[in-house]
Amino acid sequence: MKLGTAGVRSGVNGKWLRRASAVGLALGGLALAGCSLFLRPTPTPIPTRATLLESQAPAETLVIFLPGRGGSMTDFEREGFPAAMQEAGVRADIVTVDAHLGYYFNRTVLERLQADVIQPARSRGYRRIVLVGVSLGGLGALLNDRDHPGSADAIVLLGPYLGNDRRLFERIVTGGGPAAWAAEREPGAGRVEEQIWTFLGQKAAELPPTWLLCGRGDSLGDGHRLLATLLPPSRVKTIAGAHDWSTWRALWREVCAEAELFRAEKIPAVTQAVAVPAEAP
Repeated sequence: MKLGTAGVRSGVNGKWLRRASAVGLALGGLALAGCSLFLRPTPTPIPTRATLLESQAPAETLVIFLPGRGGSMTDFEREGFPAAMQEAGVRADIVTVDAHLGYYFNRTVLERLQADVIQPARSRGYRRIVLVGVSLGGLGALLNDRDHPGSADAIVLLGPYLGNDRRLFERIVTGGGPAAWAAEREPGAGRVEEQIWTFLGQKAAELPPTWLLCGRGDSLGDGHRLLATLLPPSRVKTIAGAHDWSTWRALWREVCAEAELFRAEKIPAVTQAVAVPAEAP
């Protein structure tokens, strides 16, 4: 069963260069550690690829995929994420976004996501937007909700990057957990990792419905286990696995098939996906 694509805006074909040394990633004047100076170009508007389902009426839901560090918008189709939705009978349109590390480094990822993807999608009539982020893309999805609350109606985090400083996690645990640790903190204080935990500790109850999907052997598991304490247990899914696509692919298939995430979008029979002449939102 072949999925069609439409509305491709490309022009970014530069290779991801292997990092030569670890440097800070500036985001809003702060640092996200462990990234590379060898960055791909960041054109405006941000490149996207749309997959639309043929149906009698336009879909009301748009699923937006954000890649991880070093990834690209082609990763999700290669790994079968749209196909899993189709097989599960999910009636929704899809946009994959080339939100690579360069956009985080030059501090434009949230601006471009809003201006080039989310706001145009709303203007086109999408009533529900589901933001799906892998690894660094998971951090991007949370930062988007921090800076633009209400712009997404649901968030799915696959092995999200929430920092990898064990000392920070120890301080949060000894401080009584994310909510207690964040209670008196200024939202903009510290590095981006500290900021995201301040946001989560203070505002987790105000997040849209959020799913955490991760392998129990994920190298970023310290952050995942802390985040799990802030989410309803029914929205935390773990399996034996690591920080890799095989783990995320299995979890995504499970959520598409069984979870409440796409309950409103389920259709009785699988619909053939075809290319539709349309610009990506």
